[in-house]
Parts: sequence; C-alpha cells; structure tokens
Amino acid sequence: MLIIGFVGYPGSGKSEATATTQALGFDVVSMGDTVRRYMHEHGAELSEHNVGATANELRHHRGMDAVARMCIPPIHSSKSNKIVIDGIRGIAEVKAFKKEFNDQFKLIAIVSSPETRFNRVRNRNRSDDVHDLRAFKQKDSRELAWGLKDALEAADYCLSNEGNIDEFRSAVASLLAQLVRSSSYAMHVTICAPIHETESAHKVAMAVRNVFPDAALECSNDTLNGTSESLQTFALLLKQQRIRSTAKNELLQRATPTSFEFSLNKQAACINKVNFGSGPLGSIYVKVLTSSSEQLINMITDESE
Repeated sequence: MLIIGFVGYPGSGKSEATATTQALGFDVVSMGDTVRRYMHEHGAELSEHNVGATANELRHHRGMDAVARMCIPPIHSSKSNKIVIDGIRGIAEVKAFKKEFNDQFKLIAIVSSPETRFNRVRNRNRSDDVHDLRAFKQKDSRELAWGLKDALEAADYCLSNEGNIDEFRSAVASLLAQLVRSSSYAMHVTICAPIHETESAHKVAMAVRNVFPDAALECSNDTLNGTSESLQTFALLLKQQRIRSTAKNELLQRATPTSFEFSLNKQAACINKVNFGSGPLGSIYVKVLTSSSEQLINMITDESE
C-alpha cells in the first residue's frame, strides 16, 4: 500500500495536488470530511466555521493527532492500495500516520512564496478563504501553532509550486509515478519455523538465512520467528534451479491482492535449495505483505530476466 500526504501553507497547492492524485487513481481520505462525519453523527450544524471549530475542539480535548487517528480506520478499510490523505496540518498528525503505516506513508511538502500564495487565494474565491493580507498572515500563524513548520521539515519530498498549473500537475504526477513504482516492490516478509527436539536452533536459523540472509530472527517456545525486507536471494535460487515457472504457479495459488504465502522444505533450505512443501522436519512458513502481490510475484519469477 502507498499512502501519500501533502502538507503546505494555505494556497500552496495542496488541493490541486490531491486532485491530480485522484486523476491517477488514488482513493482520497479527507480529514475535513472525517470531521464533518463526526459532526453529523453528533447532530452539529454543518458550516465551514463549525467544521474548523470542531476540529480545534477535537485537537484540544483528544490531542493534536485526534483527527488523524479518526482517519486511520477508513484508510485500513479502503479497497485501494493507493491512498492520498487530504488536510494534514501539523507534525502530530504526521507522527500518527508514520506510526501506523511506517514506510508506506510518504509526506510531500508543497512550497510557494507568501506573495504567490496570497494572490492565488485572493483569486480563487473559496468560501473559507481570506482576502486581505493581515487575515491571510493570521491564518498562516494559526496553522503554525498546529505544528505546520515541523511537519514541513519532516517531509520525505518537496515540490515547488511557483510556475503555472500544468507544470505543477506534471511535477506531482512524475513524483507519484516514481513512488508507485517503488512501492510496487516494497515488502514485509514474516518467517516462522518450528524447531523439533532433534534439531538445533542454530541449524534451523542457518537454513532460514540460506534463503533470507537479511532475516532478523529470534527463538521462542521451540519456534524460530523472523522478519525480512527482501526476496532477492529467494528469487536468485529460483533462477539457478530453473523453477521460476513452477514457483509462479505455487505463489499465485495462495495470493491475495496484497499478500502471498508459501512453505519451504527445511532440509532443502539447509543446502541452499528451494523446495516448496514440507519434509520430515517440517517447513519454513513464509508470508509476504506487499502493495501488489501479483506484480511482485511476476518480478521474482520473470523468465525473461
């Protein structure tokens, strides 16, 4: 899954960036709409003023990350593996999303000069916009109090928005294409291998590391558990053994859009071989989480490589 957040001062171009992601197939989770749903559930009158006041009240009573935490369940329940969060205001919200989604969450700062932003806001005539420089600066100050400056400094990427709208849209689309390509091959691998009475934990660990050399392992209750972030050696073994076509069929059998599972013969792994299934000493059980399991399986079993 790839989760994008845009952060910037009022008038920097966050709404336009979000609209560009929608055109590229991203699902939008709006922090403002989350507040509006909360107000509807509690019978509050919906207006732009009340939405802002309710958001401030939630942050005051439940913490500065309150609205962000309310957005997390809708993100998890989304059917899309590409999501953009609209409305990030401060560092507490950024930290909440980073804590929940780790490297799946990417924050993009959008930067424009105060003069460019003020002219942009003055010309767009939105109901919640301000139209004099003093009020505009006050709105900047309010968002700074929410931790906007720290959020901008925490961004993974930065886009300048001083040119025309087509240039900005192109820059957003180019960065998103790069992030989508990267996330397609991002993965988290969990490994579990039972240790029988006749085995040593050291030898089982060696078998696992023959296939997953970067695995972080620990032994608990006669079971070796581990995690890895790479299938590179696994893919290389498939190529050396010339079983990529067989492996592709095996991996696709138990695949969902965002995960796939397989079992490896422990004895075969001891001699640097991949053999799907079990043996007298049991299996090494592997589960892979990724944004697109089909893409990842195709990559590691590509016969043309």
